[in-house]
Formats: sequence, C-alpha cells, structure tokens
Amino acid sequence: FIMTIRLRLLIRFRPVLRFIKTHILHTDDSPERIARGIAVGLFTAWLPFFGLHIFLALIFATMLRANKAMALLFIWVSNPLTALFIYYPSYRVGRFILGFFRETPTVDPEQMESLFKEALSLNRIFLEFFTLDLWKQIWNVFTKIGLELSIGGILLGFIVAKVSYWLSVTAIKR
Repeated sequence: FIMTIRLRLLIRFRPVLRFIKTHILHTDDSPERIARGIAVGLFTAWLPFFGLHIFLALIFATMLRANKAMALLFIWVSNPLTALFIYYPSYRVGRFILGFFRETPTVDPEQMESLFKEALSLNRIFLEFFTLDLWKQIWNVFTKIGLELSIGGILLGFIVAKVSYWLSVTAIKR
C-alpha cells in the first residue's frame, strides 16, 4: 500500500522532477555559479526591503557572477506566509546587537505578528499593492523596527547564504 502511494506521488511529480533535473541541475552554468545564485537569492530574501528584492538579487547576482535565475527563484522564500518566520528572528538578532549600543523598546512576537498582519497580509498585498496607504503603513512598520530588521537580516542572511552555498554546491556536484 505504501509503495503504491509513493509510486503515485512520483508519477504525479515527474514533471516537476524533470524540470528540476533539466533546467536547474543541468543549466549551462557551473555548480559554483548555480550555488552562488541560490545563496544570493536566500541572502536577499532575508533583507527587509520589501518591493526591492528582485532588483537587489539581480544586482548582487551580477556583482558576484551568480546564476540570476536561481537568485530570482530563491528570493521567493520570503513571502507573506513566511515573513514572520524570517523577520522576527532577524529583528531579535538585530535588537540583541543594537542592545550593546543603545536601549530600544522590544517588540514581542504577538506585536510583530500584528504589524505584519496589518501591513503585509496576503489580502492587502493583492488588493492594495499599488495604493499609497499600504506603502505608508509598511514605511511606518519599517521606521519602528527597520534598523533592527536590517542588521539582523544582513547577519542571518549571510549565515543562510553561506550554509546554502555549501549545501547546494555539494548537492549539485553529486
């Protein structure tokens, strides 16, 4: 019974696996360039600069001679569904580092979640993306916790990028 389920899943995901095999693993780039693209995408995903991820990923990928397609693909790790899991740890790390230099009020997980639900709910992004009100609210969130998010995002993004580069270059070479 379990083998039948596994076989059905493999058959169902065969087009996805074929796409990964032919378009991702067998691109004309070297494994190092593909892995750099993945690392650039993940690093950029951890940055709190909403709306600029694509441009930043392209700039970083060009500067580092990384695979641009992989960089653009992996920035989508950061989305409204994963924002709290990415940006709250970034905030906490940034807050910890800034705590050595100045005293700032803390934001607990419930407050952070409400900030993201108000400013970055999936419904608001789809319906109000081009409205000034949404971007004003995002700016208000960023002015409250932006420095902490930026410092923590850069540090955690760098760590995630280094680990992902090592793991992906190893996996691609195999």
